[in-house]
Amino acid sequence: MIPRFAAVALALALVVGVATGCRPEPAPSPTGPVFASEDEAFAAAEETYRAYVDALNDRRVDESSRPDPQSFLIGEALEVDIDTQRRLDESGLTLTGSTSVASVDPVSTELDAGSVRLDICLDSSGTRVLNGAGEDVTPNDRDSISLLTVAFLSSSSGLLIESSTTKVVGGC
Repeated sequence: MIPRFAAVALALALVVGVATGCRPEPAPSPTGPVFASEDEAFAAAEETYRAYVDALNDRRVDESSRPDPQSFLIGEALEVDIDTQRRLDESGLTLTGSTSVASVDPVSTELDAGSVRLDICLDSSGTRVLNGAGEDVTPNDRDSISLLTVAFLSSSSGLLIESSTTKVVGGC
C-alpha cells in the first residue's frame, strides 16, 4: 500500500510530468528565422502541444500507440517525463483518463532562435490515479487545473517541448 502523501506527490508529479517529457535528441540549431511571424510561431507551438497531449492520452489507452509522447520532448522536459514514468512504475501507479488543454495564451517568441513560450491551462480532471490493484487512489483534494508556461525549441523535425513550469495550481 502506498502512503497517501506518496500517492498525492506522485499524482501531482504525473500531471506536471505528463505536461512535459523527455527523450534524448541532439540540440536544435536554427539557421535564420524559423517562422515568418510571431503569430505563425504561436500557432505552431499550440499545434505541437495539443498533439503532445493527444499522444499522452492515447498512451494511457495503449502504450504502443503512436506517436510516442516522448517524440515531442527534448532536454529537461524529456528528463522529467522519463523520471515521472520511472517513479510511477516503481510505485505501481498508473494514470487513466484524458487530460485536455483548456486554453492557450502566447507569452513570447525569439524568431531567430526558433523559441516560443506559451501559457497553457491544463485540465486533468478527467484523469484518475490507480494503484497496482486497479483501485482509485486519486487524492480527493488534488488540483486538477494547472497553468503552465511551456517552452518550445525548433528542431529539424519541428517544434519540440523543452520545458514546462507550473505557474499556478488550482486555476487558470
